[in-house]
Amino acid sequence: MVSGRMMKIQLDRIIQEKFEEVDVRFTDVKGHWRHVTVPAGTVDEAFFSRGIGFDGSTLAAMTSTEAADLVLKPDPMRVFEDPFTERKTLVMFADIVNPKTGKLFPKDPRSIARKAADFLRRTNIATDSFWAPEFEFYLFDEARFWSDGEGQGYRLANVESPQSSGNGESKGLVHSCKSGYHMMYPVDSLHDVRAEVVKLMQKAGIQVKYHHHEVGRTGQCEVEVTFSPLLSAADNVMLTKHIVRNVALRYNLTATFMPKPLEGEPGSGMHFHIFMTRNQERIFFDKKGYCRLSDVALSAIAGVLHHAPAVCAFSNSSVNSYHRLIPVQEAPVYRFFSGPNRSAAIRIPSYARSPEALRFEYRVPDGCGNPYLSMSAVLMAAVDGIRKRMDPTAEGFGPIDDNVFAEGYDTENLAALPGNLGEALDALEADRGFLEEGGVFSPEMVDEYIRMKREEISVFRGSPHPREHLLYFNL
Repeated sequence: MVSGRMMKIQLDRIIQEKFEEVDVRFTDVKGHWRHVTVPAGTVDEAFFSRGIGFDGSTLAAMTSTEAADLVLKPDPMRVFEDPFTERKTLVMFADIVNPKTGKLFPKDPRSIARKAADFLRRTNIATDSFWAPEFEFYLFDEARFWSDGEGQGYRLANVESPQSSGNGESKGLVHSCKSGYHMMYPVDSLHDVRAEVVKLMQKAGIQVKYHHHEVGRTGQCEVEVTFSPLLSAADNVMLTKHIVRNVALRYNLTATFMPKPLEGEPGSGMHFHIFMTRNQERIFFDKKGYCRLSDVALSAIAGVLHHAPAVCAFSNSSVNSYHRLIPVQEAPVYRFFSGPNRSAAIRIPSYARSPEALRFEYRVPDGCGNPYLSMSAVLMAAVDGIRKRMDPTAEGFGPIDDNVFAEGYDTENLAALPGNLGEALDALEADRGFLEEGGVFSPEMVDEYIRMKREEISVFRGSPHPREHLLYFNL
């Protein structure tokens, strides 16, 4: 339902602040942000109820050609001024609606997130879930890649990289140690870029905790934000990626959230910090529990780890995602939980153990996943664990407080995450009922998603990897 009060506020703002255009944005199933722009002078009350029609058949996993029409309904609750357009532009997030029924379109990612949040409330487990994603990304001075019938390859470079030491522009200011984590400027050449990103995030309503250089020495960065409810947090992901990419271009850089853009450098994840409340009271804290976790929190963790292989189809949705999920690269490989142990799929930060701060951190997801689908899938897994009173220890998920990547550690009996996207899709086909509870993910949506991703995998069949030429060309 469109809030009449908020609708009036936005209409008045358009006039008072002299906006020239209104940009209506939505997210497709793959996770691309798309938009359509209208002259600000044409926006009236009917605009919010009428919406904007578009052709859903042009987008993967949306509609068929013979039933292509869909409608974008602007959400006056979530707007911001875009700082990157020449004309003064007010952006409105939109939900996708079926024009025949007037109901939310079941394949609209943002609508799925709405339904997941509503389902949580209907279970009486909690009133809200709160999410704080960590944004990890690379900034490159050079980004080239090509793939055609006669060759394929890529070239990614940043002036900070040790490989750039022979470049006069580097002035010798390269990372001399193996980690760029929290490195100081001028070696951290990206401080001002991140500061600009943070300024614009805050202006758009996203509260930031801090920013810093990440471990990757070829321009890896991190920005962390404070907690928001599920839908707002997913919106924030789309908005933050938009800001990062466009600020990078202002500095003649290019940004990527690709999970593993470079060999030999750390991948980029998007860890989710999560807690739940019931009527504004946190429900994950128990001072007598392991790491002060309540039984509800432990069951939520068990549910996430139990369903993790299927959830990976959404949270780690690219072929490239599984190049990040390898041992000794600060990314999880096995399904277990722990305290501050960073080799765990879920950890409970030691600096967040008070009743007001307790949460758990799910370290598996990455920035290629559609945030609405990723977060909804994780939430549905957690809810399933709570409803079934799953016990993570009984399920074989720990706790394990050891570094499982240490030399000689026996990992034979540890439950593993999928090794590739195909395995994740197989898991989703076998374990999808928890997603379809309450009509959150429709069966048709899951079917179409699997089909879309199977087609994506098929692109790699018959396509030799450049390294194969090094290994086999002269055999």
